[in-house]
Amino acid sequence: MPVIEPGSWVHPGSKPDWSEIGTIGRFAVSVDGGRFDRHHHDDHEIWFITEGKGKVLVDGGERYVQSGDIVLTQAGDTHDIVELYETIRGFFTETGLPAGGRVGHLHANEEDAAGHVVTALPLPADFPARA
Repeated sequence: MPVIEPGSWVHPGSKPDWSEIGTIGRFAVSVDGGRFDRHHHDDHEIWFITEGKGKVLVDGGERYVQSGDIVLTQAGDTHDIVELYETIRGFFTETGLPAGGRVGHLHANEEDAAGHVVTALPLPADFPARA
């Protein structure tokens, strides 16, 4: 499986035997009714934001993100996309499960598991500009 096509992702049931990475894939959350779920993982997760602007919950606080940012989430830390200013697209990977670890999005409660519409708002005045 040397090429992962759009719409597919690598997970423990589909990854090559030689791969130590837990999961690999893409995600997108649209300003037109995009949804996301507040969740955590049993392993660390890394997002690379390839397009868009928004605000995420990570490391106990809310942070602005935009194209080019890398978001690091430690195993067990709750994370979420809480606001959008432009549609966000990105790449994710989970670092590999510890012994006995569970695969995928884990939720604190049923409300988090159900997900939510991510509010689309105008770009805030304090959003960081980049050259």
